[in-house]
Amino acid sequence: MKKRYLILAAIMITAITAVGCGKKKTEEPKQEAQATVTPAENTDTAGNDEGTLVDMQKSDDSDIKNVIGDKTTTASKLIIVNETGSDIAGIYVRPTTDDDDDWGDELIKGLFTLKDDDKALYYYDKNVKDASGKTVTSFDIRIVYADDSLTDCYFRKLPLTTITQITLKMDGSGDDAIPYATYLTASSKKETSTLNEVKKRLGLDDSSDEEDDETPDPTATPVPNSTAAPTATPTPDNPAADPTATPVPDNPGSNDGPTADQAKSYIGQPLSSLIAALGEANGSDYENEPETGETGYHYYDTFTVSTTVDESGNEVVAGVW
Repeated sequence: MKKRYLILAAIMITAITAVGCGKKKTEEPKQEAQATVTPAENTDTAGNDEGTLVDMQKSDDSDIKNVIGDKTTTASKLIIVNETGSDIAGIYVRPTTDDDDDWGDELIKGLFTLKDDDKALYYYDKNVKDASGKTVTSFDIRIVYADDSLTDCYFRKLPLTTITQITLKMDGSGDDAIPYATYLTASSKKETSTLNEVKKRLGLDDSSDEEDDETPDPTATPVPNSTAAPTATPTPDNPAADPTATPVPDNPGSNDGPTADQAKSYIGQPLSSLIAALGEANGSDYENEPETGETGYHYYDTFTVSTTVDESGNEVVAGVW
């Protein structure tokens, strides 16, 4: 029952965001006035046959026929995989913001429909700056289904600049389905999932229920602890044996979050490995320096992690202080 109340509360709070996306619309949506969009030509493939396009791409994306964005000499690319269970007619990508009225331009522009289990190759500029001139590192994705009776879905706070392939998925089905993503970076060997993060953001974290389920039965017969040490007689040389003494934790501060010493063990390794072990930073900044290239700064509670980012978007831990 507790879980059902949490789900109902989350749906009310996030009615215009994620929960319930992809469900059938219950009423006819208001038609907004829109200018007719003529599908834009791909300036890099216009006049070229299919074989030429394949030659321009690496082998891991050479079979992808659905291409969006402008392919330039400085553009980065991202493979988008549709595993939502429905065909996608529109895709929006923007820097993370709380303003859900401004999504910028739709990217597919009628050129194709991204079928379920199909892929699209997205060319984009990863050096997008925010209002303060800092490089944007967090992005949102919005998808519009080909079936216009289904509501749009949103995928939030994605580190697209470090991602090589992202898969859009749904957890569950029907009105309670939750949109989430899994992604790969250039240096990762397994996918990272955003499902737990999405559940926490929507207030659907059921960890408290699990704790309740593990509460010992008060009527159960206690089992003696066979590994318990016998009571020792306190001596001047062994005051800790005093049963009335206050116990001292073996590792003070171990529950206070990640430490700088833990982070230092990841120097020279991909940032994604550090994040998988210690969690996301509270905030991040990026700077382009003429001599060293792009440098990232990731701020934790008690320390800062610096990284280097190469031309392919690989981000490696360089220092901790």
